[in-house]
Amino acid sequence: MHRPSFRAFPPFRTALYACAAALLTACLSPSAATASEAAPSREQLLAQARHKRDAQQWQAALHDFQQGQARFPHEPGFLYGEIYVLADGGQAGAAYEKATQLLERHPHDVDTLLVMAYTSLRQHGPFAALEYADRAQQLAPDRPYVAREYLQALRRADMPNAALEWVEKHPNFLPPAEMRVLQADAVAEIVRLSDVDSRSEAERFQLADEALAQYQRLFPQWLQAGPEAQALVQRARTDRLQALHARFYMSELVREYEDLVASQAEIPPYALADIASAYLYLRQPEKSLAIYQQLIDANYMRNDDIIRQKQDFGLLYSYSDAGDVSTAQNTASPMPQDFSPWRYVEGEKSKVPNASYLDAVHASTMMDFYANDTVGAQSRLGGMVAGAPVNNHLRTDLAWIYRSRGWPRRSEAELKVAETYEPRDMVVQLGQGNTALSLQEWRQAEAINQDTYQRYPEDVRAQRLNRLWEVHKLSELRISAYRGLSKQNPVYGSRYFGLETVVYTPPIDYNWRLFAGAAHLTGNYEDGKAQYNFERAGVEWRSRNWTSEAEVSSNRYGFGQRPGARISSTYNINDQWGISGAANWRSRAPPLDALRQNISSNSAEISLRWRQSERREWDISITPSRFSDGNQRIDVLLSGKERLLTFPRWFLDLGIEGYATRNKLNNVNYYSPQREYGVLPFLNWNHTIYQRYETAWRQNASIGFGGLYQKGFGNYATQMLSYGQRYQHNSVFELGGTISLNRRAYDSIYEREWRLVLDMIYRF
Repeated sequence: MHRPSFRAFPPFRTALYACAAALLTACLSPSAATASEAAPSREQLLAQARHKRDAQQWQAALHDFQQGQARFPHEPGFLYGEIYVLADGGQAGAAYEKATQLLERHPHDVDTLLVMAYTSLRQHGPFAALEYADRAQQLAPDRPYVAREYLQALRRADMPNAALEWVEKHPNFLPPAEMRVLQADAVAEIVRLSDVDSRSEAERFQLADEALAQYQRLFPQWLQAGPEAQALVQRARTDRLQALHARFYMSELVREYEDLVASQAEIPPYALADIASAYLYLRQPEKSLAIYQQLIDANYMRNDDIIRQKQDFGLLYSYSDAGDVSTAQNTASPMPQDFSPWRYVEGEKSKVPNASYLDAVHASTMMDFYANDTVGAQSRLGGMVAGAPVNNHLRTDLAWIYRSRGWPRRSEAELKVAETYEPRDMVVQLGQGNTALSLQEWRQAEAINQDTYQRYPEDVRAQRLNRLWEVHKLSELRISAYRGLSKQNPVYGSRYFGLETVVYTPPIDYNWRLFAGAAHLTGNYEDGKAQYNFERAGVEWRSRNWTSEAEVSSNRYGFGQRPGARISSTYNINDQWGISGAANWRSRAPPLDALRQNISSNSAEISLRWRQSERREWDISITPSRFSDGNQRIDVLLSGKERLLTFPRWFLDLGIEGYATRNKLNNVNYYSPQREYGVLPFLNWNHTIYQRYETAWRQNASIGFGGLYQKGFGNYATQMLSYGQRYQHNSVFELGGTISLNRRAYDSIYEREWRLVLDMIYRF
């Protein structure tokens, strides 16, 4: 604990000199010593009392100071000493009361003000002490001991910048070594302020930039001091890591940290959390996980709720980003139990919500979301938003869940509410940008992306939105291929093969894309080989709620080349309902065997989709066709899925496909049953083998058993088995492949059909 210097009280210094002289005289003259022991002089008694105080002999020192007051009532040093002993000896209240009484008698006495500052420090803390030290400094600005006490009071109050400003107005007041320490403390204070969450991001950036600029100016000066400044420079380099973190200069932070480690510098625990956060930000979760676990195992500041939660949440997101979502979910689940839902504030009649508890529940809910428990996460987060409607962290995450479940309009509405509270908040704007992309609101997405990326180019979240926008502006190549491995199939022929490619241009005037493609299809039949080639070109229009295409084609089949055309459109009524329609002149749907015989068809299609969420979806479509040989066909297809089981890395759906076909003619040379109905329930299992940010590798398997009825032939069982994998990389490349086995009857004859399907999407 700081004690005032003797220089704070000039009478003390005179008394000290007198005491020394008296002691010297006592040593030379035994008779004088004997007399002194019997009745010590003022100087001897004062020195004796101070010695006992320095030795922390509180009662003995108090006795001497009180004895001195009785013998020498006009010597203020004894009263000051008594107050100091009371303050140091655990009686701060009594010391403060005596100092207050003394100040009332001498309100403009500098030494009394310093005594009051000392007792206020013990009783009420450094800011109360600063008040009296400041008053003393204003009364006697030229007294060195007063200036030093004022400077120390500023530093005790964690105001090194104010202390530095004062010192710079009084050159040579501090020696160079102390000046360097004060400079480092002043910059460190700015660094701490840059990491205060209650400040806006722009304010934090401004403070961090100021601190980094000062470090750049001071480091060369400190290094000139040589080895004596080495420890200070290392400490300042560690403090600088926090400024880099506040400014989102994460790559530079990691380089500086690794350079410090390479130089065998000891990194203090307070800096490790920022280093772990930087690794997590840079998508190196294994490294961040190790550091967060190190801090938790060392029990570093676990009694501080805010610091504890930063460590715990960092650990959770490290697990999640590393792909171990199950561990993240299990670790997060008990965290809310560590906090009370409510807390009591002194002076408040009613209890108030505990922010630490709310944050723990929020983090646990998000871990459930990452682990595919979208229903539970949505329910809990929705309840939290209802209870804390102005908490935009909760609201933006709820909007994220809505968007991930396929409800961009609901997400948009939630973000509009968030915007009323914080219209320029980066997280709100990023959510709006991603939602605009989902809604095909291209102009809005571009404006938001430009704004957020210009304001926060270092932020990985802004970089991610910018990446999605840049990918949106790329060209796109789609390739699909299939190969039949069966010996005979009445619809496709034996050993059938198909390959189709289409290329889309980058967006033109936001909504338009041109495309062109070609395809080659072949199949072998008992009486010959069928071959169908076509080229097509067209235009696509994409806007909010609408996606439409129009194309013309050149078709080669049968005995020549013929033009064709197609137009299609999809309208999303809301997040659940959508309707599609298409019209085809010379459709590409007829069996190859019909095309081989120069028989084409025109068709129309209308479909209605209802999608409750990613867990439930149903679709029905009706397609009437008119063949050039006079046949008329109507196809009705019903498909849907219902989620059965959901786990962090896999889920199981119950799917169903039902169809009905009716043909006007059935005595034709291609498969054309008069009436046919079929239903195929199946289980579809999807499993994530690997996922790391935008890179994912998944597999799926399906098994189904159903039946069909064909008029004139009766009822037959159908079976289906399939297995596939899909790989996605960096939002620009997708590759998938599936092999399937289907067994069903055609005109009472069972056929076993093996099929291999491949598809690829590449954006460039």
